[in-house]
Amino acid sequence: MNLMQLKTLLCLIGCLALGACSSQLKKAESELVELADLLPGRYNNVAQSEADAAAGGERHPPLSLDIVRIDLPLLSDYVFYLQESAVGDARRITQQRLLTFEPAKDGSIIERVYSFAEPARWRDGHVNSGLFRGMMFRDTVPLGGCDLLWKKDGDKFTAANQRETCRVTSPALGSVKVDMKVELSADELAMAELSYAGSKLVQGDAAEPFYRFRRGAGP
Repeated sequence: MNLMQLKTLLCLIGCLALGACSSQLKKAESELVELADLLPGRYNNVAQSEADAAAGGERHPPLSLDIVRIDLPLLSDYVFYLQESAVGDARRITQQRLLTFEPAKDGSIIERVYSFAEPARWRDGHVNSGLFRGMMFRDTVPLGGCDLLWKKDGDKFTAANQRETCRVTSPALGSVKVDMKVELSADELAMAELSYAGSKLVQGDAAEPFYRFRRGAGP
């Protein structure tokens, strides 16, 4: 093979690789549109909590979950505000986060997770999206190393992070590694977060790690 033939072959391989990447990116973009339509809503896990109680335990306390899409191009074209609170006491907020999504060249969807420097400023953002108009990047706290990779699996979406790179510090637990998993279907959003100090599980239920939130169910 002469030099000209080698250059031609390398060029052909490059074009084929670019074409494959472009095809995978378009797939991810299409699936992200579908995910973005499916994710927002009001959920709770009352049925799961009641089943726990009937079985003689309270492994998953009853929680309400609100997720809305917000306009925040500072972070991404696809940004969602998540607020979790106790069922029966909406004033007791247990979690607030921003979630952003981007399509990747390998066909997956990358989710990045943010907490807030001052959570109280953004309280009830799901019913007042205007709160976020003045948000600046310094108002967010990215959970570095905790990105989740989403993929479509049949009629649902699944996501997971890499525990070894996801380190979070909290007053209660100190520095821990966090294992996150998510499953999203038309009627359920299942979310799992297990925290580890070394190899020891310090938060979460390994036997049933998922909080199973049903869309529009319960009170």
